[in-house]
Amino acid sequence: MIHTYLFDLYGTLVDIRTEESMPSLWRRMALFLSLQGAAYTADELKTAYSKAIEAEIDRRRALTPSLTREHIEPDILRAFNALFANKGVTANDTLLQDVALLFRTLSMGHLRLYPDAKKVLRTLRKQGKGVYLLSNAQRAFTMPELNKLEIASLFDGIILSSDVGVKKPDGAIFAYILAKYDLNPKTCLMVGNDIAADMMGAEAAGIAGRYIHTKQSPPIRRPLPRGCKEIDRLVDLLE
Repeated sequence: MIHTYLFDLYGTLVDIRTEESMPSLWRRMALFLSLQGAAYTADELKTAYSKAIEAEIDRRRALTPSLTREHIEPDILRAFNALFANKGVTANDTLLQDVALLFRTLSMGHLRLYPDAKKVLRTLRKQGKGVYLLSNAQRAFTMPELNKLEIASLFDGIILSSDVGVKKPDGAIFAYILAKYDLNPKTCLMVGNDIAADMMGAEAAGIAGRYIHTKQSPPIRRPLPRGCKEIDRLVDLLE
């Protein structure tokens, strides 16, 4: 009997398109940082940003050497803070959040809910089910987007990989949400659009899965794990 639903976000509940390689993104970001006293050219900023992300991954791995680099989630706010510090500027939390939102906005093509996403979340809660978000995502980006889409309040708990420093499919993030909310894996169901991150990660944690293939799903290179079924639409979860 399923009592608790763990949802992935991007590509599962939310259709999003971002592109961080656009020259216009880096020109505008460089202008904004320069206006804050951290003078960069676009090319210099792009290089410095990549180095700051790598440094943050190195820092996280030093704390937990057993983690592979692929499973580490850097904290983007720390990376942006390093960009200011490189230029001798002290950035407060408000400025860092503003920079993160500007970066996300400039890189975004669209942001919208998939059909029936809100209906499914509301119906499951009305049925007395636990509804949680477990996403590989940056809190600085995701919480404003959840609020804009008006679904933040539809979750009983929200766990994002930037908070934990680890992303799916690593078992640590599944163990974290189970422990934090005292959830029984045998009565949980993971819903996601990524076989490796969502379905394989859930199976390793003893959690059954429901896979939904969307245009944001990675190419299918492996069969669904045992205990996982494919659904065509989110609303199929209500059947």
